[in-house]
Amino acid sequence: MATANTATYEAFGLTVRSAFDVPELPSAETAPDGQVDVTITEERISRPLSADPGSTFHAVTEREYYLLYDAATVRICDGKSIAVDPAADVPSEVLRHVLVGPALNHLLDQRGYFVLHASTVSVDGRAVAFVGASGAGKTTTAMACLLDGHRVLSDDVAAIALDDGRPVVRSGYPSMKLDPEAVAAFDPPVEPPEQVHSERPRHFYGLRHDQPATPVPLARIYLLEDGETIEVESVRPNEQIMALIENTYTLGALEADGQAVFNFSACGEIVDTAEIKRLRRPRNLDAIPDIAAKIRSDITSDSC
Repeated sequence: MATANTATYEAFGLTVRSAFDVPELPSAETAPDGQVDVTITEERISRPLSADPGSTFHAVTEREYYLLYDAATVRICDGKSIAVDPAADVPSEVLRHVLVGPALNHLLDQRGYFVLHASTVSVDGRAVAFVGASGAGKTTTAMACLLDGHRVLSDDVAAIALDDGRPVVRSGYPSMKLDPEAVAAFDPPVEPPEQVHSERPRHFYGLRHDQPATPVPLARIYLLEDGETIEVESVRPNEQIMALIENTYTLGALEADGQAVFNFSACGEIVDTAEIKRLRRPRNLDAIPDIAAKIRSDITSDSC
């Protein structure tokens, strides 16, 4: 999948020079001195001997992570470099899911972001995050907000920085992974996917709106749960920090030196400034318009 020449992209406010074609990322200009924030290279990588045979993540230190997938072995170092060893004949789209998902997300962790397993949207200039494990409906809920006229900041991950103790969300890249069935049913304002592979259940669809150039203040977090009806309720204070810890994207990295302390501290600061609620809803596409309406009603009913 490597291209003949490297290309420069932008993601999460970073310039990324990649040896792989990644159409989901917008092109960026290289600085006059040729410097970039992140490099993605292709090279042979040996599995660390200390890695658990059954694990897909291994932290040598807080500055050196490994992702151990069937599709590729990936080494992430110092928040600056991603080295990729693809499996033979791995489809381009499959590898891109690794690059712009787990690889970039773990690199953001090394760069000092609190990385939450969440999709985020911008509502009236404030970031709203939808938190949950894989398959919980984070992206679908973000699509509901997109259909309701809001901008999607990031898909499946929230890169949160603490700006003088106030959490802000850095927008990611202008694409989101959607089920073609949902796209056909609701016709959201997105562009058709590129270089798709038939075995992928979801594809990257390009967003038509611009991404904010500066971080957006985080105002609310919804914990997604299944339910027979659409309901929003408050989360007890003693549950809020634990909910954020459990939904940390880079949960496996907490064993690295210093990461657990930083993670717990960040969770505390987020709980102090952002409202956390539970959003229960039925898991079916027919409920999408009502879910968007409920979110809009809840946000406008009181101050975020």
